[in-house]
Amino acid sequence: MTRWFLAASFVVLFITAADAREAIRLANNPALSPDGRLLAFDWNGDIWIAPSTGGEAKPLPQHPGRDVAPRFSPDGKEIAFVSNRDGTPHVYTVPTSGGVPKQLTHHSAGSLLQEYTPDGKALLIKATRDHFWRHGERFFTIQRHQRTAERMLFDDYGDDGTLSPDGKKLLFTREGERWWRKGYNGSRVSQIWLYDLEAKTFAKLLHKEFGCRWPMWRPDGTGFYFVAEHARGAKLFACDLAGKNVKPLTKFKEESVVFPAIARDGSKIVFRHLFDLYSLTPASGEIRKLDIFHNADRSANKTEFRVLNSASSAAFSRDGLEIAFIAGGDLWVMDTILREPRQITSTPTEETSPLFTPDGQALLFVSDLGDRFAISKSVRKSAKHYWWQNQSFNTTNLALMNEAPSRLKLSPNGKSLAFVRGRGDLCVLDLETKTTRQVFAGWNPPDFDWSPDGKWFVYSQLDAEFNRDIWLLPSDGKGKPFNLSRHPYSEYGGAWSPDGKMIAFAGRRASGEPGGQVSLVWLDPDDDEQTARDRKLKQALDRMKGRTPGKGGLTPGPKKSVEVVIDFDGLHERIKRISLGEGAASTLFWSPDSKKLAFTGTFDGKAGTFTIDIGDNLKPKPLTAVAGANPAWLKTGNQIVWLVGGVPTSTPGVGSAAPTTPTPTPTPTPKKKGFGKGLSQPAATGGGFTFSVRQRVDLPARNAAIFDASWRIMRDHWYDARLGNADWTRVRTKYRELAYHAPDAETVATCVQMMLGELNGSHLGFTPFGGKALPTAPRDVTAHLGARFDPAFSGPGLKVRDVLPGSPADRKRSRLFAGDIIQKIDGIEVNRDMDLTIVLNGPLERELNLLVKGTDGATREVALRPISYGLAQGMLYEHWLRHNRKSVAEASKGKFGYLHISAMSMPNFRKFEEELVSQGAGKDGLVIDVRENPGGSIADHLLTALAQPVHAITVPRGGGPGYPLDRKVYVSWHKPIVVLCNQNSGSNAEIFSHAIKTLKRGRLVGVTTAGAVISTGATQVMDAGILRLPTRGWFTINDGEDMEKNGAAPHHILWLDPCTLPQGRDAQLAKAIEVLQADVAAWKSRPHPRLKLSTERP
Repeated sequence: MTRWFLAASFVVLFITAADAREAIRLANNPALSPDGRLLAFDWNGDIWIAPSTGGEAKPLPQHPGRDVAPRFSPDGKEIAFVSNRDGTPHVYTVPTSGGVPKQLTHHSAGSLLQEYTPDGKALLIKATRDHFWRHGERFFTIQRHQRTAERMLFDDYGDDGTLSPDGKKLLFTREGERWWRKGYNGSRVSQIWLYDLEAKTFAKLLHKEFGCRWPMWRPDGTGFYFVAEHARGAKLFACDLAGKNVKPLTKFKEESVVFPAIARDGSKIVFRHLFDLYSLTPASGEIRKLDIFHNADRSANKTEFRVLNSASSAAFSRDGLEIAFIAGGDLWVMDTILREPRQITSTPTEETSPLFTPDGQALLFVSDLGDRFAISKSVRKSAKHYWWQNQSFNTTNLALMNEAPSRLKLSPNGKSLAFVRGRGDLCVLDLETKTTRQVFAGWNPPDFDWSPDGKWFVYSQLDAEFNRDIWLLPSDGKGKPFNLSRHPYSEYGGAWSPDGKMIAFAGRRASGEPGGQVSLVWLDPDDDEQTARDRKLKQALDRMKGRTPGKGGLTPGPKKSVEVVIDFDGLHERIKRISLGEGAASTLFWSPDSKKLAFTGTFDGKAGTFTIDIGDNLKPKPLTAVAGANPAWLKTGNQIVWLVGGVPTSTPGVGSAAPTTPTPTPTPTPKKKGFGKGLSQPAATGGGFTFSVRQRVDLPARNAAIFDASWRIMRDHWYDARLGNADWTRVRTKYRELAYHAPDAETVATCVQMMLGELNGSHLGFTPFGGKALPTAPRDVTAHLGARFDPAFSGPGLKVRDVLPGSPADRKRSRLFAGDIIQKIDGIEVNRDMDLTIVLNGPLERELNLLVKGTDGATREVALRPISYGLAQGMLYEHWLRHNRKSVAEASKGKFGYLHISAMSMPNFRKFEEELVSQGAGKDGLVIDVRENPGGSIADHLLTALAQPVHAITVPRGGGPGYPLDRKVYVSWHKPIVVLCNQNSGSNAEIFSHAIKTLKRGRLVGVTTAGAVISTGATQVMDAGILRLPTRGWFTINDGEDMEKNGAAPHHILWLDPCTLPQGRDAQLAKAIEVLQADVAAWKSRPHPRLKLSTERP
C-alpha cells in the first residue's frame, strides 16, 4: 500500500498506477518459515509473503498503519508482526493464509517483536517500561493465547534477541551504531552476548573492532551465525557457542549483509545485500539472489495529486497587488483578491527565492536543474494581461552554476542581482550582460543589504572564531572591508535605511547576559548631532518643497536620487545600542520614509514585531503580535508584506488604516483547465491571502530529486572535504536508481541513509516528514502510579519495591511506601501474573482508587492521580541520582560530592553551578559524571568553572583564606575531580572529556567515549524531510587529531557487566571514588605558602 509522508500543507487527492509487474527491492526484516520454504518481509508499509526461492509476493491484509518485522510461528501457521495502526507500535498475529490480525500487546509505551519462543506458546518482545532512566528497554515474553503479564528475562538492555532451540539460552547484542553506517570502529560497536536463563549468567562472546550483530542459532544449539562489520560493509560468519572457530560464509568485497534470518530447521538463511534479498544454504554454501516481484494490481504508484495551501517563501510586487510564492517546490503567482494561483514552474526539483523585478515585469528565482543550479527569469507570455491572468510563461536561465545560489537581493536600480553562492561567496549578476562577478569568497553564508545608491554592501559573516561583525564593502568588491561594529559578540542583520543615512543591525548584548540589542549608526556625524527639533524642521521643509514662500502654487521638481555619504572616522564610536532586555531581534527592516526601524523578535516578554521611532528616544514599541518571514514595508498602502505561517500576509504599518487593495480593471481571465491551477478562494481575513492549488507530482522524479538534493548538500557541506574517502560520484550512482523507484517515503529515506552511511560519520540522518493520517480516536494511556513493584513477590497483590521521587506515590495525599501491597485498583484485584494494562489503560487525567495493605497489616484506600510512563522516566533519573550521591557520600565518609551532567545545555550548566555548592561545599573532591550525556555546547563553561586560574589568596580581618566569589566568572572548583565517561558520552561531552585530559585537570574513569564529535545543524530538503548537516570538525590541541572516530580514552577503562547498574552496583563509580581518594591525598600533601602580612617583612 502506498504511503507518502506529506507535510500538513497538502492532502493527497488520488493516485494513478504504473502498468507492469514490478521488482521488490529494499525489502526489510525478512523471515523464513520453519521449513525454509516461505519468505516473509515488510515493504511499502505492509507484510508480504513469497516463495523463498523468489517469485511473486503477495501482501497480507493491508491497513493504513505501517506493518513491519514479520516472524513465523514455529508451526508455520501464523505470522506475528508490529503495527502502528493505533498510533503506537504493538505486536499482532495473523494466520499465514490471511485473516483478521489479533493484537497481543497493549502497553501505550509500545512493544517491538523479536521472535516466537521455540515451543510457540509465547513471543519474545523488547519494550521500554520503568526499569531505568536510560536504555530502559528490556526483553520480555508474552503469552500467545492469553493476556497475561509480560515476563522480563533479565534487568538490563539488549537488542536482536533470539532464544536457543531448547529455550534455555538467549543470544543478544549490546551497544551498536545505526545499521547503515559503514566502518565504525569506536567504543559503541555492537557486541554479542549469551545469557543462560537457568543459571542467570552472562558471557560476552564477541566484541570485535568493527562490531558484530544479528546472531542466529544453529538448529542444534552448538553455535550461531552472525554479521561482523568491516571497514566497507559487513559479512556473514559462523562460529561455535564460545565465539570461537569463526568462519566466513559470504565473500562480498564490499557492501553490507544486513537483516539476516534463518529457518528453524537450519536449511536456509536469507539476508539483504545492498538492495536485494539473497538466500544461503549453509550445508552447501550456495548463495542465490532472489528475484521477487508483485503484480500490476499491487503496483507502486507513480503519480500523485496534492492540494497545497501553504507556501515556503513568497514575494510581493512593489505595489503589493500581486504575489509570487513557492508551494510544493513550484513557483506560483496570484493577485490578492481573486487568489486563483497560476503555476509558473512544474518540476520534480525545488524552486526557491522568488522576487519581482522593480518594474514588476519579471520574476527572478533559483532553479534546481538536478546536476546544476540556475538563476532563472520568468516573464508573462501575454504582457497585456496581469501575471495572474496569464496561462503560460516564458522562463530563461540567466546564470548557471554548480553550487546553489541563495539569498537573492536586487540592487536599488534593478539592474544587478546580488546572491550567495554555495557555502558563502557573495556574488553579483548583471541582469543585462548576464555576467557574474564574485565580490568576496566565504565559507558560510553572509547576510547582506545594498546601500540605496547601490555602491556599498553592509554584511556580516562568521569569522574563524565564529563571531559576526558588521562590515562595509564597496559593491564592486575592489575596496577593503571596513569593520563597522567591532564588537566581541555576534552581530547580524545589517539593514540600510532607504534614505541612505543610517545602518541598523542586531546582536547579543554581553557575555553571560541573556537577551540582545538593536544597534543604529548615523553614517554622517552631522546627522548624528541633530536634535529632535532639527529633524522636525527638516520634515517640515521637506513637506513644503516645490512651493514658493508667500505663494500657493506648486512647482514640481525632479525626484532627488539618494546619495550615500559615509564618514568612516570614528564611525564605530557613533553606534547607539538599544537594549532589548532579555529579548532579541531576528529580522530588521525600515519604513519607506526611514523614520521607523522595525524588527521581529521578542521584547518586554512578548513576541511579535516592534518599531523604533528615529529620534532622541530610541525605545521599541509593539506594532503587531505577528512576526513573518522576509518582511518588506511597502509605501503603497503603508503595509508590511511577508509570509506568516505559510500564508502571504499584509499587515498595516504604523499609524495607518488596514491597507486596501484596489482592484484594477482586468482583462477577462481565460478559463482554467485541469490541474496545476488555483481554486477560487473566499476573501482574505486578518490580512492573510490564503490560497489553495492542485499540483501533479511525478513520484519517481521527485524521489530522485530528494536524493540528489541530499547527496549534493553533503557533497558541498560535510565537514570533511574528503567525504569519508568515498567516491562521491559513484555513491550517487549506486543509490539514486533505487531512490527513483522507491515505493514510499521511508524507502527514499533509507536510500538517503545508506548514502550517508558511506561517510562513516556521526551526527548524520534523514527524517522524512509526516505520515499518512491514522484514525484520530482518543488513545488509551497506560497509567504509572509512581511506584515500582517487586517482581519476586508472588502475591496476592502487588508489592511496592520503591517509590519514585516527586511522583504521585511520593505525595502526602496519595503516598505509598516500600513494602506496601496494592490489593485492588478501581475495585479489581491485581497480581503480578495479570496484564496490568487491563486496569491501568484509559484516559491519563483520571483518579485511580487503590486498596493498599501497609507493612503494619492495616488496609487503607488511596486515591491517586497517575502519570505517564514518559514522565516516570525523568523521575527514574532523579531516583538514580540520589542513589549515586548516597553511594559516594557513604564510600567517602562524606568527603566527596557527586554530580551528573545529563546534557550539555545551559540549563544543565546552571544546575552544575548550583551543585558545585550544594554537592561540593565542605568536600575534598568531586565525581563529575558525563556518562549517557549525548552532548550540547557547554564544555567551555564547565572548564571555566573547573580550571579558572588561581593567582591570589584573600584574607579579611578576622577571617580565613579564600577568594571573592563575585570576582570570578562563574562559581569555581579548584579541588580534585574525577570524570566518569562511557561509550554513550557523545559530542560536546567528549570534547569536555578530552579537555580534562589535555588540561590535566583530573583523571577519566569508565569507557572510551563514542568518537562522535562534529558540530551539526540541520537543513530541510524540499518539503520531504530534515537532513542533519555536520559542518565543523574538532581537533585535539596537542597532536591535532580529529576527535571524530577518536574517543576520549579514560585513564582507567572499565566496562559494566549486565544487570549491575539497574541493581545499584556501579563498578565505574566505585573506581572513580578509589581514584579520587588517591588524588585528594596527593592534593592535601601539596606545599602551602605561609601568608605573610606586609608588616611581617623584615
